[in-house]
Amino acid sequence: MTGRLVRLRPARWWYGVAALLVLALAAWLIGFSSVLGVRSVNVVGARTVTAAQVRAAAGIRPGTPLARLDLAAVRDRLRAVAPIRTVTVSRSYPATVTIRITERVAIGYRPVDPGTGGGAVLLVDRDNVAFRTVSAVPKHLPRLLVPATGASATAAALVAGALPAAIVAKLASVSAPSEQSVTLSLRDGRSVLWGGTDRSADKARLLAVLLGRPGRYFDLSDPSAVTSRLDPGN
Repeated sequence: MTGRLVRLRPARWWYGVAALLVLALAAWLIGFSSVLGVRSVNVVGARTVTAAQVRAAAGIRPGTPLARLDLAAVRDRLRAVAPIRTVTVSRSYPATVTIRITERVAIGYRPVDPGTGGGAVLLVDRDNVAFRTVSAVPKHLPRLLVPATGASATAAALVAGALPAAIVAKLASVSAPSEQSVTLSLRDGRSVLWGGTDRSADKARLLAVLLGRPGRYFDLSDPSAVTSRLDPGN
């Protein structure tokens, strides 16, 4: 052995141990430490609800590892907030959660106490969801003369939701003896038999034109054969 250099090779098992240690550290950093945890929650789309209210309802604890954040649970908590219609939740490394919401838009109202003509009312959206209570009747929305639930209530909400805001503001009420006989009553005394919810886009376009013409009663139930009369009884 005189004059010869002996090179000692590290045992190969050490490489395996080192790799496992690196993987364990990465798993801990990603899944259990606050290094890649939530430090900011961005809220997009909040208008009538505040960003602070959205964050509170989301219930995301600061420092929660992003990888372990239950996005579905966050969405479910936010969907329980009445004014929120849709919500998406996403995460961006290293430390951000983004919540995007769309709020419900009122298309009409119904009294909290149907037996009274005034007082507090419930704002209702196109999905027939009552999402907010206000203390006075809104001047730009029609009263929904339908039960709170059922096919006729759903139809009335869908029809009001298909109308542009400028026409909705002219309505005094929306009634629906059945889901196929939705009727609009305007503030100036005119009335419109809308019919069912089919072809609502076509009916809305026709109504915008008809309101600029003479007539006290319009039948839009069949948009291919519209009729108008000066006297609803004739």
